Amino acid sequence: MARAWRRHAPGKCYNMFTGKILPAKGSALRPGGFAVFVAESLASAVQIVLTGSQAIFRRGTMPHRSAEELRQEIAKLQTELTLVTAAREQDAEAAREAARRVTQLEAALDVVPVGVLFADLDGRILLGNKQMEAMTRHKVRHSGNVESYGEWIAYHRDGRRVAAHEYPLSRVVRDGETHAELEVHYERGDGTRFWMHIIGEPVTDRSGNKIGAAIAAVDVDSRQQLLARQRMLIAELDHRVKNAFSVVKSIVSQSLRTAGVPTGLRETLDHRLDAYAKAHARLVGAKWDHESIAAIAGNIMTAIAGDRIRVDGPDVQLPSRQAIALSMALYELGTNAVKYGALSTSHGRIELRWRIDEADGNSRELIVEWLERGGPPAVESAKKGFGSFVVKRAMEAETGGRVQLVYGDEGLDWHLKMPLPAETHVDENVPRTDNE
Repeated sequence: MARAWRRHAPGKCYNMFTGKILPAKGSALRPGGFAVFVAESLASAVQIVLTGSQAIFRRGTMPHRSAEELRQEIAKLQTELTLVTAAREQDAEAAREAARRVTQLEAALDVVPVGVLFADLDGRILLGNKQMEAMTRHKVRHSGNVESYGEWIAYHRDGRRVAAHEYPLSRVVRDGETHAELEVHYERGDGTRFWMHIIGEPVTDRSGNKIGAAIAAVDVDSRQQLLARQRMLIAELDHRVKNAFSVVKSIVSQSLRTAGVPTGLRETLDHRLDAYAKAHARLVGAKWDHESIAAIAGNIMTAIAGDRIRVDGPDVQLPSRQAIALSMALYELGTNAVKYGALSTSHGRIELRWRIDEADGNSRELIVEWLERGGPPAVESAKKGFGSFVVKRAMEAETGGRVQLVYGDEGLDWHLKMPLPAETHVDENVPRTDNE
């Protein structure tokens, strides 16, 4: 502040901020005079700093300030400077914390057993972990945008090249999908290929705002090899089972023919063996361990009832044992309806329906109903044959449920109530089957 004033005359000083002429520092001053002079100069400088003024100072343009006002002004400036300093320290600490978190994240990503990529809102790949490089056998390709993802070379199961827009990272960034998956045959840096499953989802900040996207890539090559081997074994098993059924049918047919059994009985037995073989073949040809009730009904009843059966129920996938038992029961009910029931008349019809009911506690029950309408009155047979065994005792044994037979005026009603197995697949969001 020594330059804030200058000698104006002998024994006088000129303050360039206030425009006042006061005795020099060495002159005789009134008590506190020089201190007031310096404080006034400082106050003027403080005011300029706080306002950021670029004004040109003129003599007599700055107002006079009391000592108390000057002290308050200085205290205010000190407080503001302290706040600014604290804010800068907080920003620096936040930056250091962010750097630590990034370092920790990178370290964590390098030890997870899946490949990971991060991209910003423009699709620019910012980060990839070591596992991604290990799987693909090349460095992470920092594609500049979603259109550049074609440099990641992969193929669909049918041999088509995966387009840039098909990758889950592109679908999340560009198309706004919240979850995207794709299984590809990826070409490594050394030219070899492996099966890779890719899952993509958005990345959000603490406020929930989307700031980019990430994908996790899993090496599923071993699983694909096991599935291929499983398909081969199932195909071989299917072939052997069909051969076994053919041999059994031939042995039974020859034995019955030699014993003089009527032709009708031999044909009935052949049809039953065929139905059992078809039930097995359908499970082997599909998912092996589950089959839907709708598919079972369609497979069995289309050939028997044609368009004279109405099927209605949710998508329920039964385990294989229950599926085979239901297939055989429906076959017996269908053939009985053709011979003696609703399908023995020109106007008779059948309704097959099922539903899921809540049982005691958290358990659920499957209700299946076979209803014949427009047929002759049903009469209970005094003789219980193979068909009666299949539709009641065998069904109850395989499902742990209860079967009720009602001999109505228009045909037979068959009711099954069984506990829903834990491994049963039920999707009640799928539209109900309702076919004529």
